[in-house]
Amino acid sequence: MLRTIWRMAIFGSMKTSKKRRGLFWGSGLLVLYVLVRFMPLYKPAPAIPFEGPYWYNPYENVSSEGKWLRANFHAHSNAWGFVTSGRKNTVDDMLCKYDSLGYDIIGISDYQHITEMSCRLYIPVYEHGYNVMKTHQGVIGARKVYWNDYILPQTRSQKQHVLKKLKEHSRLVALHHPAWMGGYSKKDMCRLTGHDLFEVLNDFWVSEGLWDVALSAGRPAMLLAGDDAHNVFKPTDIARDFTMIFVGNSGSSMESPEAVYRALESGAAYGVEVTERLAHSSVSRKREGLDSLPLLQSCRVCDDSLVVVLSGSALCFSFIGQDGLLLKRVSGETGSDNSAISSSELGSSTFGSSSASAFYKLRPEDHYVRVKITLVDSSHIYLNPVMRTKEKDVKPQMPPIKKRRLFTIFDA
Repeated sequence: MLRTIWRMAIFGSMKTSKKRRGLFWGSGLLVLYVLVRFMPLYKPAPAIPFEGPYWYNPYENVSSEGKWLRANFHAHSNAWGFVTSGRKNTVDDMLCKYDSLGYDIIGISDYQHITEMSCRLYIPVYEHGYNVMKTHQGVIGARKVYWNDYILPQTRSQKQHVLKKLKEHSRLVALHHPAWMGGYSKKDMCRLTGHDLFEVLNDFWVSEGLWDVALSAGRPAMLLAGDDAHNVFKPTDIARDFTMIFVGNSGSSMESPEAVYRALESGAAYGVEVTERLAHSSVSRKREGLDSLPLLQSCRVCDDSLVVVLSGSALCFSFIGQDGLLLKRVSGETGSDNSAISSSELGSSTFGSSSASAFYKLRPEDHYVRVKITLVDSSHIYLNPVMRTKEKDVKPQMPPIKKRRLFTIFDA
């Protein structure tokens, strides 16, 4: 009897010990999961609309003395073979196609890989991200590849951490297709900071509404438009969305990487979304269509008015403000709305009867105003916004990135 009791006591003790070990390891795994899932931690940047007595105009220096460059920073080659989509495209294929379409800047943004190329104006770029929710970033002027990422659906602090680290290794950071698959949410746009560009136009997804959320929260992220091409032999994969960049007024450095970075950062660029019909055209027809698109001739703040002039015809101009509200829509055909604006106010001595123009009277309650132009062939031009600013001719700053608590383990 005593032997039986003794055995029961020993076995019971062993079971208790196993339970304790299980609890210990379970708790350890839970702590590790929490650390991986929720560290590092950052303070959400406050959402404060643009404010101040002045207007920052990204197109202030646009003139006939400079040049508009046609650019794409988002396309994929066969860098990773059969692992990623893009396996049909060699670098030479891509350079040939985009050069045939009259592109001045051809950016090959392979995943986690900087593709070196021999071209007239080389901009090192790559696409960062290999997580399940397609929370991707475009890295422009990349100096090295940042390999860390968070595979599972990311917390806001994890997204902030990635943006912070990417900025340390590059000149400019863009949010790629931010509205696609919920990669970035409206709350993210109100709290994240530290990015320079916002890919509003992408062949997979247009993120215009999310851009307005970011602008309304006081995030001066300038527009980017890109094909996100994975097959350059498919007509609708190329020259569907592109960025026009204004560089310099004079000098040998007018068309240089640094001039491009400055223009994108300051907002001296705009996005173009071509029609479905043109997208399905042959390379030669598409080149002809792209070359015939009107250019932005000027965009100026004259006293209390925002005045936009296009080098060709347009169907209408839409002025959009805080929270994405339509402030005014003007027909580009009749020009009757512009009778109150003189030629000197339009700021151009060269525009003629073929030019389209429109204006909007800026109000004290306006925090930013951007313009979307519908062209005659139903293509669209998206301009960067003019924004309220506290300092004259100074672009509003992104809120600073602030850590919620100290950490080191995930700061790589």
